[in-house]
Amino acid sequence: MESLYLSGEFSRSLVNPPIYSAIALLSFFAIIFGIIFKDKLEYQVALWQQNREGQGQIRYRTPGIILSYALCNLFAFGFVAACLHVFGLSLALAALVGGILVFSTAGLIWWRLGSLLELLAVGGSQAIELDFLDAEAAVEGE
Repeated sequence: MESLYLSGEFSRSLVNPPIYSAIALLSFFAIIFGIIFKDKLEYQVALWQQNREGQGQIRYRTPGIILSYALCNLFAFGFVAACLHVFGLSLALAALVGGILVFSTAGLIWWRLGSLLELLAVGGSQAIELDFLDAEAAVEGE
């Protein structure tokens, strides 16, 4: 079955094809929930900094953070799948490839986030400052 986008049905009208509207909306919501996730994570880090002695680690597994991260990844998955569908992949294949790309990356980021926040709790912000490490390596190399 030939796609409406490939046959040129929408090219003759001034109406935006539905898939392009979906791509715009999905990317908008992925970005919005990504910003919400970042803000919630920064809030937890700020709470931890105020009470370092009483709180040994940064609490990033709160329901709000998990929900915002999951929604960000869900909308990113929809965005990637819709974009792949525009390029001619079937919807099932686009969803499969998009799911593998987005959810495997999201899982890896979530897993490494725990290690990163652990480094922050143990060594402070200097432990994760990449510019500081590059400058220190340059000084040692001289």
